[in-house]
Amino acid sequence: MSEYLSPGYQVDTLNGGKVKIIKMLGEGGQGVVYLVDYNGATKALKWYKPNGMGQDPKAFYENIKSNVAKKAPSKEFLWPEDVTGWVNGVFGYIMDVRPEGYYEISKYMLRKQTFKSYRVAIDAALQIVSAFRILHNNGYSYQDLNDGNFFINPNNGKVLICDNDNVAPDRYVSGVLGKQRYMAPEIVVGKEKPNKQTDFHSMAVLLFIIFCMSHPLEGKRWREAELTDSAQKKLYGSEALFIFDPDDNANKAEKIINKNAITVWGVLPEYVKALFLKAFSQKALLENPNARPIELEWVKALVRFRSEIVACDCGNEIFTEQGLPCACDSCGRKAEVPFRLEFRQYSIPGIADSRIYQCQLGTCRADEALTPFGRVIAKPDNPKMLGIRNLSKNAWKAVTPSGKEKKVLPNEVIPLIDGITFEIGNETIKITANK
Repeated sequence: MSEYLSPGYQVDTLNGGKVKIIKMLGEGGQGVVYLVDYNGATKALKWYKPNGMGQDPKAFYENIKSNVAKKAPSKEFLWPEDVTGWVNGVFGYIMDVRPEGYYEISKYMLRKQTFKSYRVAIDAALQIVSAFRILHNNGYSYQDLNDGNFFINPNNGKVLICDNDNVAPDRYVSGVLGKQRYMAPEIVVGKEKPNKQTDFHSMAVLLFIIFCMSHPLEGKRWREAELTDSAQKKLYGSEALFIFDPDDNANKAEKIINKNAITVWGVLPEYVKALFLKAFSQKALLENPNARPIELEWVKALVRFRSEIVACDCGNEIFTEQGLPCACDSCGRKAEVPFRLEFRQYSIPGIADSRIYQCQLGTCRADEALTPFGRVIAKPDNPKMLGIRNLSKNAWKAVTPSGKEKKVLPNEVIPLIDGITFEIGNETIKITANK
């Protein structure tokens, strides 16, 4: 039997499903993806090649069967829904068809696709980090993060995570190591197998690509190297070095290949840079994987980053700091930021559509981290009149500058007035006018 399936070919699944091939959709190293009829519904079938099932095909098969039974951790994962029986030493699994309008991360790095705005890019990053926090909290590790597994809609930042056949219980050895440019250095040099900590490295690589449109380890050394297997093991393994390492410029970013990264790095907030420096420090790369930032650190930083972006009338996006107005670097006009919302550790602009998320208010479940608890809205007939709507299920306590207390029930609005404070969860937030 050929490793390719012809239109009309039929195969049964373990859950009693009937699969009929309609046409081929695409091909990768592990297998071929087909559009199929599955019990009357249009689905996708990934059909493996004989050499595409890892070092232990039977264990690989049993792991996919287990994932089918456990269901998807979150909606971002195009999760295996059913699996076929073995046919001449190979098999396949059923999943949803990826909709139109989603593109691989590599398309963004090559500038063949661009995000509608930087806020949308942050939304995509947040979805990726949140999805992996949920995955890891469910006891899984992804084990094969790379640019070909993540598809993003450039208009809204929605993410679909594919190729979930390699997802397995943390530290389960499936025989799949990953893709060279995205594997953690300890996997590249053969010291470790894929696990949650190695996922943290791969995730940081993807986030850097989303924001900076360059690979974080591909600088001067990469440009000068002949990319043999041994050279790549040094670049991504034993001699891995961040292109913005503050202490070693041997692999520094260069204008020829890292132009976008140099531009973006210059304007990123310091707290976002700090996480990348932590993720790609020599300690995190080569000495101690436990030094890498965890998902919640990324979520909190990215939520703050998203809140600090203000749209200028000229169409440019302005990266503000601490909720204060600043000049647009395109037209020179000052952004209109009438208020700031002061948290304990930082402030964000008080403008229409600013949001207060669950993760900003103390500890929370992974699937609730990005739940909006409050949102700044403008009065329909007077856009300059702003207020914060209570989107939570609980009442807030607001206190006026004169000391008068008021309960703010769910769906009620607090007007943005200088000096009002309100309590949400473990956080006290103060409204301050920018004068």
